[in-house]
Amino acid sequence: MSETSNYYSSTNGHLCDLDHCTLRTSLKLHTFGRRCYGCRYWSPGDDRACKFFKWLDTNTCTRGTATTPIVLAKFRRLEHEVELANEELKQARAMGEAAKRRVEIAKVTHRIFEEKAEKFKIVLVISWMMFGVLLILSTKFGDVRSSQMYLPG
Repeated sequence: MSETSNYYSSTNGHLCDLDHCTLRTSLKLHTFGRRCYGCRYWSPGDDRACKFFKWLDTNTCTRGTATTPIVLAKFRRLEHEVELANEELKQARAMGEAAKRRVEIAKVTHRIFEEKAEKFKIVLVISWMMFGVLLILSTKFGDVRSSQMYLPG
């Protein structure tokens, strides 16, 4: 990046110079704390914006020199905390996915056991009905004696 730039913006219709600029402080790591003049119409994400700037000082100012180590230490600490939070989030998502799989398996198993229980109920009802029919038929036709219905003792 050059030290000074003149930039005529046809979209804004202004010619930047120091009279139209605002005093700014750089927050980038390599130039943190350095003061510069920049176009008052500049915006960070706009490619069409005026890019005029001029450094006010040649090196980091005394305020920047004093605050840079503090800011960098805090920045690194915050980056580390973000990494830890992202790792915890990944673990929580993995645990959530595993829990979802276990819930789905439990639902399928529950459904299978319910279907089996229904089948056993049907078989039980049918067997009791057959026993009742057999009992009615055996007493009506009389070919089965009551002594034959008992188990040998």
